[in-house]
Parts: sequence; C-alpha cells; structure tokens
Amino acid sequence: LLEKSNRITVITPCRRLILCADNRKEMEDWMTALRSIQNRQNYESTQYSMDHFSGMHNWYACSHARPTYCNVCREALSGVTSHGLSCEVCKFKAHKRCAVRATNNCKWTTLASIGKDIIEDEDGVSMPHQWLEGNLPVSAKCTVCDKTCGSVLRLQDWRCLWCKAMVHSSCKEQLSSKCPLGQCKVSVIPPTALNSIDSDGFWKASCPPSCTSPLLVFVNSKSGDNQGVKFLRRFKQLLNPAQVFDLMNGGPHLGLRLFQKFDTFRILVCGGDGSVGWVLSEIDMLTLHKQCQLGVLPLGTGNDLARVLGWGSACDDDTQLPQILEKLERASTKMLDRWSIMVYETKFPRQHSASTVQHILTYEDSVAAHLSKILTSDKHSVVISSAKVLCETVKDFVARVGKAYEKNTESSEESEAMAKKVPQLKRHQSVFDDSRLCLMTRVCV
Repeated sequence: LLEKSNRITVITPCRRLILCADNRKEMEDWMTALRSIQNRQNYESTQYSMDHFSGMHNWYACSHARPTYCNVCREALSGVTSHGLSCEVCKFKAHKRCAVRATNNCKWTTLASIGKDIIEDEDGVSMPHQWLEGNLPVSAKCTVCDKTCGSVLRLQDWRCLWCKAMVHSSCKEQLSSKCPLGQCKVSVIPPTALNSIDSDGFWKASCPPSCTSPLLVFVNSKSGDNQGVKFLRRFKQLLNPAQVFDLMNGGPHLGLRLFQKFDTFRILVCGGDGSVGWVLSEIDMLTLHKQCQLGVLPLGTGNDLARVLGWGSACDDDTQLPQILEKLERASTKMLDRWSIMVYETKFPRQHSASTVQHILTYEDSVAAHLSKILTSDKHSVVISSAKVLCETVKDFVARVGKAYEKNTESSEESEAMAKKVPQLKRHQSVFDDSRLCLMTRVCV
C-alpha cells in the first residue's frame, strides 16, 4: 500500500489500483479495511463449518418498492425507496444503525438452533413454524381465514420462513404447530436432522422420514456475471441454509462430508461445466458416486453438459427456482461416463530450419564421397585431393560447432553435452591434420 494525499495505490502481483477518497477520514477507513483483508487468514474447513451453521444474519444493502419496516425498532426504513439492510436468508429488515442490535435468530439450520421451540411428542421430535413479523407481500392472504393480511402502515402479522404460510396475529394459534416445510419438503433437510458433530468438527446429518432424497446445492457465486449470488440467496430461502454451499467459499468438500452418511441423495450444481467437473472430482475422491445423483442448473457460459441433459443453455431467473426444484424431483437419471486424461511428457528433438538441415546433408554427402574415393582409388593424386577436401570439411564443421557453443544454450544439460563434444572434435581435427600430412609425405617420397 502506498499513500499519497487522499489517494491510495494498491499494488498486487497482477495489477496496480488507485483508490481516491474525498477526505482524510474516508481514506483512513479504506486503509483499515484493506489492511484487515491483507492480514486475514484463509478459512479453515472447521471454522467455515461453524460460521455456516451459526444462525447469524447475512446482511446486504437493498431498496424496496413499497413501505418497509425495521424488525428491530419497528420504524419505517428511510427514503422513498425504503433503503436499508436485509438478511439474504430470512429477509429480516433493519436500519444500518439497528443491525448491530438484531438478535441472531436467522433461519434455523440445526436442532440446537431451534432451542426451546422444539416439539416433542409420541412421534418423536418435530419442527415448529419459524415466524417472522411483518413486511408481507401486498397479495398476502391468511392461511387460516383466507382474508388479506399484512399492512403497509406498520409491522403487522406473520410469515413462516419454511412453509411460507402467512397468518394474522389473531389466527396464529389456530394453525397447526408442526411445520409442513412447504412445497419443497421432499428436498428440504429439516434442522432436526442436524443434531450432532463428529470428531473432525463436521456436522452429521440423519435422513428424516419426510426427506427421502435430500438435495445438496452447490452454487458458483461468480458464474453468470455474479448472477450466482442471487441464486445462492434464493436457495437459502427455499431450503435449509445448511444444505446450500458457495463453491467460491470452501469448495464442495464440506457439503459432501455433510451428506456422505445418506444412502441416496441428489446434488444440484449451479454453474458451468467447470463447476460440475470440480464437484464430480470431489465425489470421486470421497467415493460417493454410487449414492448420489447430480443435476445441473446452467449459469454463465460453458454449459454443454446442461444442454445435453436437457436443462437448457442458461438460467437467469431466480424466481423460477420453486418450479425448477419440482422438475428436478421428477427428473429421470442417466449414466454418465467420465474420462481421465493421462498426460505423459516426451522430449522431442529440436526442430531445425530447412537451410540448417540442407547444410548438414551437404556435409554428410561430402564426407561419404571423399571417404569412398580414399578407400577405393589407386591414384595417389585422387587420394591426396580427397583427403585434403575431407580434412577441410571436418575443420569447417568443428569451427561451426565452436561458434554455436559460444552462444547461449537453452538448458544446462545442453551446455554440458556441448562442452564434452567440443574437445573430442578438436582432437579428431588434429588427427585429420596429421593424416593429411602423412598422406602428402608418402606421396612425395
């Protein structure tokens, strides 16, 4: 980090980024945030596991088209568009100043998070409704009396985070205390199924009778120009947040560990072919391929597998997820072959240019021709002439090799090999020179 007046220069191995601030205070806030990110350690799987099941709200800033009220202070959110914070899972609303006072009562994930509201009877442990007050849609109708409920004037009436039932405060007691989990109950893992932690710190899930084929969802939040973030939020609203995982935050390992005790389960990968390959590789590592079925919801580009399986080339409407989940529950299965690509390194000879190859062939032809004349000819003049040409050819060849050795070679092995060959060639050159003198002496005598 380099600081200059009200500008900050962030230097990374890949790029150089200049951030400008309006004043000194804002610049110091930037510096503090960047240093905290720089010093932050990566998530360990156990730590991410605890955060994933913590029950804390996950805030994001948003605006609303109708009057909306804070679930903490019960006052209206400010501005014409009711700008404030919303929990991406349970839609709990809050002013920015009130968010720190909000209780950690987000959508339940485990048996422990339900607390004293748990229902125990002769059938065992059952899950109650989880109610959130107010901010109901305009068309909301009471599940009990079928009359309009909710209000744009105040925080009024209730909505269940699981079955989406909406009721008046006066009708609330008339509704069955057990939650039916809504239209996606076949895919939902109720919080009562997550009731223990193994020795490695991972939650263990038991398959409840209502969930014959639970659904594990992996979303690549970076896919589809970050459209994956919207799908991640919507899935957490429809299902148990504990069964929805962001591939960009921890990968697929934690989710597969959670589901590995199930006899059968389904996986939905929201992303491209690369995301699917990542999940399939992790399935192979954990040897879970016999107990899971995998579906694909195409996001972004590179969705050839989704097209082949009939899910289309892209999905950009997160409001259609309930219908997509219903189709997934009725979908048929097909076997998929997976191929392992084996790569072997092979050293290829260096490629020479056409002129270099032609020059080498000329050397070979010249040496072969003159050696043949020396061995077969009975004329002294022919032998001397061929020996002279042969010696000059070899001398020229050795000189060219020496020049090549002086240039920088591509590898140390090549340099060592050249260093060994050059002295030998020089010795052969001296032998050829001695042979030429010997031949000339014999002829003169």
